[in-house]
Amino acid sequence: MRWDARGTAALLVSALVGVTAGVIVGVTTGTPAGSTADPQDPTSSPSATGSVDDPLGLDVPLKNLEECTGDTILVVGWGATRGALSNAVSANLDGGVKYLETAKSCNTLYGAERQDPPAYAAYLGPFDSLAEPCSLRMSVDHKSDVVTSLKPGVKIHVQCLCVLDPATFPTLAVGMESDTRSGIYIRSLQRLLVDIDQNPTHHITGEYDAQTRDLVTPLQDLNAIDVKPPGIVEKLTWQMLRDRACVAYDF
Repeated sequence: MRWDARGTAALLVSALVGVTAGVIVGVTTGTPAGSTADPQDPTSSPSATGSVDDPLGLDVPLKNLEECTGDTILVVGWGATRGALSNAVSANLDGGVKYLETAKSCNTLYGAERQDPPAYAAYLGPFDSLAEPCSLRMSVDHKSDVVTSLKPGVKIHVQCLCVLDPATFPTLAVGMESDTRSGIYIRSLQRLLVDIDQNPTHHITGEYDAQTRDLVTPLQDLNAIDVKPPGIVEKLTWQMLRDRACVAYDF
């Protein structure tokens, strides 16, 4: 087949039009030219699926913790989707939040106790001690977060009452006006009583009520702790509860 100058020019123009159209499609749909992704499917767009280093598109790195080093992390969120982790990530950007894929990380506890592990967990750390993540955990900003150890087969979260100084704990009494901070400690106390079989009904409310006082008072009597009024939780009672409970934990 013969080509004159006019035919060659027409062929070049046609090719350029085709390339330009492909670029325009890629820009306007968010899909690279030549991609088979469906622009109507949000799960197929890069902003939803992310990259190899950020598969959920959270704009923070995926950093698996493959080695069970014995260090600790503060888990600030968990789940299987971007939506499950996005709030936790956005609230902890200043703390250097990252996330991991649990199936590719140390076989430890990343989600709720006694439940199947989540697919992903957002976390701060790792930390080489228990004190730092526990100080964060018992603060208002991290009231719903949990501390876990990078040890194989861990089944329970770190009970931070066993780590921090009882002298810094709030005094608890029936009728007190609970704020967010004291509520954190009351819940931790009520959970501790569950763990030592002193709270059989799993009474966990975040309020130091008469029922919680009645769970504490027999332990004070048993350990000759004379406080007025009975059932108030002050430094000696905190210390007694720690001594009784913490030896049973393996976290």
